[in-house]
Amino acid sequence: MPGFHIHLSIGNRYIEKHKVQDKKQFLEGVIAPDFEEKGKSHYTLPSTKDNLVEHLKCKVSIENFLKEHKLENDYEKGILLHLLTDKLFFTDFFPKEYLEKVGYQNFTNDLYFSYSQTNDYLENRYHIEFSEELRKRINKNIEDSKKEKKMESNKGNNILPIEKLEAFIEEVLDIDLEKYKNSSK
Repeated sequence: MPGFHIHLSIGNRYIEKHKVQDKKQFLEGVIAPDFEEKGKSHYTLPSTKDNLVEHLKCKVSIENFLKEHKLENDYEKGILLHLLTDKLFFTDFFPKEYLEKVGYQNFTNDLYFSYSQTNDYLENRYHIEFSEELRKRINKNIEDSKKEKKMESNKGNNILPIEKLEAFIEEVLDIDLEKYKNSSK
């Protein structure tokens, strides 16, 4: 999944570009799915990690989310933006050739290593502000995830080049959540 900094960068830029009534609720929705059990909060479809490309395609089911939510408030719109970001991140951001050769564990190591390489830049570039409580909660979530995935935090390659990451962030901003919801019916 894209890290918290990526989600909040997109959330902040989305608010600048689109009409959002309750910015606080929207941003809470933007990060909420990653604080829940990810299979449920992302409407994950069954898959195995043997084929990383197919596994990543199954990580998010936007259709199942939209079956349960009508997007009546900015919190739910923030969740939709989070899920769309995840879906596009896993299906469009990484070259298929890389995903086919790297394997799940190495991909996870590379991804988490990349977050440590890009988070400070994103925090400054997109004016991300964390309360002390939220920063603690995020750090605990990341550490729990690393333990769950049996990761070594000092191993990995940076697979998130800043130029490509910024282009991705801007691409996601072009999505009108209301139009997207209506087109997926």
